[in-house]
Amino acid sequence: MKTTAKRLTAVAGGLVMAAGALTVGTASPAAAATCYGGATKKTFNMGTDEAAHSFGPYTTSSRCKDINLRMTTWGSANTLMVRVCFHPSSGGTTCNSWKEFTKKNSLDQWREIAVDVKTGTKYSISMDFASHTFKGDLAH
Repeated sequence: MKTTAKRLTAVAGGLVMAAGALTVGTASPAAAATCYGGATKKTFNMGTDEAAHSFGPYTTSSRCKDINLRMTTWGSANTLMVRVCFHPSSGGTTCNSWKEFTKKNSLDQWREIAVDVKTGTKYSISMDFASHTFKGDLAH
């Protein structure tokens, strides 16, 4: 009986340590649930010209400190390049660097496309090297 109790305690302790290791450097599960729980469904119609397209403008909320995108329907492209362009009230546009999305690394998986963004920031999403229609969820 004592051996079984020791084993259960060791297993439970190992699970707690493993769970802690999984969350190091990431948002807490509650914060992620609040952020992703407020996601909105978007359709990104790229047409057939395989040129860069801009979607938005959008405004960040207080739910997320990052801008996150999850593709739920993949268009007909091997690679999709995605970036965020910010539109400050002072005018102009500043864009972050392109991020490569593939069906394998992006379909039904959340990806951060901008980090540490202030609440109320206006932005758009640019997409390039793809055609047809993509659908996804945007959490910001």
